[in-house]
Amino acid sequence: MSPLTLALAGAGLTGFALGAYFSATGKGEMGVILMGLGLMFQVISLVRLKRAKAQGKL
Repeated sequence: MSPLTLALAGAGLTGFALGAYFSATGKGEMGVILMGLGLMFQVISLVRLKRAKAQGKL
């Protein structure tokens, strides 16, 4: 697995967690933006994993 894929997955989890925290503490707009970015990073990492599996690199 590529280090970039791991970094994207980590950024996705961190972004979503920070977004949930900000949403809970009253900064709703910032929380929603961070959760959206976190989900985007997760989708990108899952697409990269799927491509690597299809190419036989996993």
